[in-house]
Amino acid sequence: MIKGFRHVAVVVRDMRRAIRFYRDILGLKVEKIITIKGKHLETIFNKKGVVLRYAKLYAPGQHKTDAPVFELHCWKKPKIIPKKGYNHISFTVKNLDFEYKRLSKLGIKFISKPLNSPVTNTKLCFGYDPDGNLIEFIEDL
Repeated sequence: MIKGFRHVAVVVRDMRRAIRFYRDILGLKVEKIITIKGKHLETIFNKKGVVLRYAKLYAPGQHKTDAPVFELHCWKKPKIIPKKGYNHISFTVKNLDFEYKRLSKLGIKFISKPLNSPVTNTKLCFGYDPDGNLIEFIEDL
């Protein structure tokens, strides 16, 4: 039985570029960035010499003990190329039209302009991070 949502982890090619995007453009807060390696990690992934650099991020106003947590994973050894198979990450925003314009000016590519959902009382649109990962932005109406 699932108790609750823990985190979403996105594999990125370049941690600095990903941090700049998620922190400086989207406004997430970085709690920590660490590199892990050693026997425990090698055992978990059944691979010798595994080295992982990861960052834990939270939304502004979100306490670091609140779920969900957002993580960025950058594999140093072995190099893992990010794949576009996880579907998407979703963020709630206060004013989607404002964020769409702001993020577009900063170079974010969107699939469409913000649209009202026919199913829920929300407005939403999808865009991409620097690695081509799909991001959903939603405003509750």
